[in-house]
Parts: sequence; structure tokens; C-alpha cells
Amino acid sequence: MYGDFGSNSAHPMALHARELEALGHACAAAVPANPGSIEQLVDPRFRGVLYEDALRDPASVFADGRPADIVHAWTPREGVRRFVTAWLAANPAPLVAYLEDNEDWIAKAALAMVGIREDVLLQHSQEVISTWTPPGMPHVLRFRAFIGLADAAVVIQPKLAVDVPPWVPCATVMPGVDLVRFAPRAPDAALRSRFGVREGEKVVAYPGGLNDFTRPGMEALARAVGVVNARGVPCRLLRSGPVAIDFLDRLPPEAAHAVSDLGPLPRDDVPAMLSLADALVQPGRNDAFEDLRLPGKLPELFAMGRPVVMPRTNIADLLEEGVDALFHDGSPESMAERCLDLFRDPARAQAIGAAGRAFAQSRFDPRTQAARLEAVYRAAIDAFDPAMARELWTPDAVRQPVSSLLARRLRLLAKSGRGSPASVPALLQAHAAALEFMLARSQALQEGMAVRDRELEALRPGTEALEAEVRELRGRIAALEASLSWRLTRPIRMAIDLLAGTRGRPRS
Repeated sequence: MYGDFGSNSAHPMALHARELEALGHACAAAVPANPGSIEQLVDPRFRGVLYEDALRDPASVFADGRPADIVHAWTPREGVRRFVTAWLAANPAPLVAYLEDNEDWIAKAALAMVGIREDVLLQHSQEVISTWTPPGMPHVLRFRAFIGLADAAVVIQPKLAVDVPPWVPCATVMPGVDLVRFAPRAPDAALRSRFGVREGEKVVAYPGGLNDFTRPGMEALARAVGVVNARGVPCRLLRSGPVAIDFLDRLPPEAAHAVSDLGPLPRDDVPAMLSLADALVQPGRNDAFEDLRLPGKLPELFAMGRPVVMPRTNIADLLEEGVDALFHDGSPESMAERCLDLFRDPARAQAIGAAGRAFAQSRFDPRTQAARLEAVYRAAIDAFDPAMARELWTPDAVRQPVSSLLARRLRLLAKSGRGSPASVPALLQAHAAALEFMLARSQALQEGMAVRDRELEALRPGTEALEAEVRELRGRIAALEASLSWRLTRPIRMAIDLLAGTRGRPRS
């Protein structure tokens, strides 16, 4: 895992582990820090270990003392890449790469936040990019090669398969949702009162954390609730999640006064909060970030049997508008209109909620998805070549550039003769893309060097003038020290030094 067990990714991971255990498997999850956060999960059926403890004592991870039969890298984030490389260098095994986001977009957005803009990103050295890439983020120059090292890839939704190279078998395994815990139920009147919902107010609910990526969408949702109120329909936004909302002072009064920020709720309380909703709205818009992901809360929203309003992106093409869900364009006005459509027609809203529940049962059933994941594991193990893995994951792999490891793997695959003639065009396309990226990187570095050369050249006249002034001053000092008056006044200067207590110190 790229983070601890408090992250959103931990919940679908825990469900996969629970179902895999029911199938007879033993699971362990390695995290970079805070293993005690496992207590935030409901009934975890796996062992949580620290990266450093697992690397120091691999035999302690599983009860039988054997290392992992398969390693599942939950996203190609930089910290995960480093841990997995270190583990496999000591314990070669089949590697499954798991993709749940547009890693390229996230990597570039994270660097832009520290001032490394995308238009000049490739002009920076690898050392600079590495310095400013946190372990929990993907490394823009490394994550693709790491995916290419995998024996299999799993994507959280079909569109993400575009990031998987053709020599890596790829399957879609959607996240599971606890269909018993997240299930339709009657709203609790006492909970409405506790959360500040007034008599007659409609409720929009949203469970989600606040960060630089989610803030714009969450603010648009708050403004949408303001629009609903401005249209004469009393409405309240119930938001739960870590990090308090920090944009209320930017909102119009009709929006700011209609937001109840509940903070982080215990996991068992989330379904009860969602059951209060007349509409469950997933904010966002159809962009590169939203389209290549599946927000972790969407399966839970659909499972609740309440009507879901979501952007026309990511898994929207698996749904029928007006039947399973309603779609918005990301603007406050669009979200408000979709909510008002539901509020005006309760029977339609109920039908859409029921269809959304059926969608969740068909797409996010944890047993079905865990069985698909198990099938990926078995196929990877069946195709695994231990001798090839030992040549790839040598003890020095942790010191090798990931691109060098990928080149090593491709040569080993070519030598083994694996693959079919049908894969050749795709391989050629992947090779062409790699060449184009390397060319772009080379050209960007040359452009960066040219910019710096021009900057240095622009500074040269001023530098030459300063050097001339320094030479002139040195000449004047030398002439002064050589003068008769300077030599005649030396005894006086020595006496002054003696009286001042500075005898023996250098003095000009």
C-alpha cells in the first residue's frame, strides 16, 4: 500500500483480503508507516506490517515463515516501487501491478504544486524531480517502467488499461463494496436532528476527504446546494471526511449556511449518514484526472439505494442516464439542476436509486471481484518463470535505474520467445512511444541547457564590468601599499594596534 490503513484505498483492499481469505488464502499488507491505523478498518482479515519490518525479516510476514507467493503492488507510487523492488530483489515472485488512478496526471499535478510546471518538467534533472516527488506520489520518470516489470496488471476500471504495456497481461477488477453494511435503510429522524437538518430540508450527502485534488469539486458541490436554496428549495449538504472545509468564507451566504461539515465519522456511521440523503452527489468533471479513475465512494453510494448524481466520466459509460444515475457537467448549476429534477419527482428518484443498487450488486459484489483477482493471481503464478525472475530481480536491483530493469526484462522476454505474433504491432507501438518519450526528454534537456546558456550570456557584460572594477581596486591598493607615506606611517599603525590590544592580528 502507498499509504497507511486510513487511506480510501484500504477499504477495497480489506474487502479483497477478506474474500481471498474465505477462498483459503493468507494475505498481508505492507505499509510505509502507522500500522496501528488498521484499527480504522472494519473486521480486517489480514496482517498489517511495516515496510522496514517486512524487509528485515521476510519470514515473519506469514505464519508459515515462507515469503509471499505473489506480490500485489497497490499502485505504482514511488514508495511502493522502492519497497517492491527491495522485496523482490531478495524474494523473487510474480508481481501484479494495480492501477486505480491516472498516475501521469497525479505525478505532474503534484510537481506543479511545488513549482515544477508541466511545460518545463522534462527540463529538470532526475535528481530534482526525485527530490520533489513524495513516496506517496508516482515518479513521472519511473512509474511506467515499473508497470512494465509486472507479470500481470489489474485496473480498477477498463479505461485504465491504456497505461498497461502490451507485454503485461491486463484484467479489470472493480472494487468490492460491503453490500450488507452499505444497503438501503429508512432514514433516522434522530440523526437528521443531530446533524442539523431542519424540518422540510432536502439532503445532499457526500463522504470524502479534502485535498488539493478534491477541493474544486467539493466547492462546486457546496455552491450547487446554494443554487438549490436560491431556487426556493431548502436543502442541506452533509459532508463527512478528514480535513475541515476551508472555503466556506468564499461561498455566498445561501451556500455557506447550508453546509454541515461533520468531520470524520466512524466507518459504521457512514451508511446511516448516507441514508439521510435525497440525492448522493459525486462532484468532479470530465477531465484527464476524473476519467481514468473510479472514486472509492461511488460503489458505496450506488449500494445505498439512493439516487446518484455523478459526472459523465470514468464509469459513466457503464450506466444508463435516467435509469441507473443522473449525470452532471461539473458546474454548480448542472449539479443543482439534477438534484432539483430528483426532488420534484420522488417516484423517479426512488426508481433510479433502486436501479443503482442493482448496478452495485452486479458490478461491485466483493465475492465476484475477489474471484477475478484470484484468477489473475493464479494465471500470473502459472506463467511465472523462476529462473527468469532470478535474472531480473538480482540483489543489485535496488541500485539499478528502473528503466535498466525494464530493458533487462524485455530482453529476457525476447529470449524466452513468449508472446504471440498478434502482439507484435502493439509492442512496436509501445516501443515507438518509449522512443518518443526519450526524444522529448532529450530535447527538453537541451532546451533547458540553452535557456541557462542564454541567461549566463546575458549576465556576462555585467560580470565583465565587475571584474574590471575589482582589477582596478586591486591596482589602487597595491599602489597605496607601495607608497612612501604608507611605509613611514607603519610605526604609528603598530602603536595603535598595541594600544587597542590587537597586536599579532593581521592588519592592512
